[in-house]
Amino acid sequence: MEEFFIMVRKPVFAFLMILAVVLSNTISLAGQPKLAQAVYLTMTQACGCILDRCKAGDWVVEKVFEGPKQGLLLRIDYSTEKPKALEYIKKYRIAMAPAIIFLDAQGSELWRAMGELDLNQVQGKLREFGG
Repeated sequence: MEEFFIMVRKPVFAFLMILAVVLSNTISLAGQPKLAQAVYLTMTQACGCILDRCKAGDWVVEKVFEGPKQGLLLRIDYSTEKPKALEYIKKYRIAMAPAIIFLDAQGSELWRAMGELDLNQVQGKLREFGG
């Protein structure tokens, strides 16, 4: 009888270990916030240094949000869409252009970058939040 329990215990133990690994991966993926929208605030009319920084930011955003990823991006130009830009500036306390903010489905901030945008950093954060 004892041999029977030893024979049964090994497969049951193995099954429980596999189940634990699968469930822990599922739970950790479910806990990761998901990117719903990326808001990019830029300026097409500004003084030299700000305009240069915004043009560089435009290049980064164009490279990162290609193809199907474009659907995630809301691009707002402060120079031509000031009322809309001010809504986001106030709500998310944006202090510098260009700025990119990653938001979840509830509009909560997941991540932000302001000023000089780094291509690798923005790409990495997009991957991290499932964009």
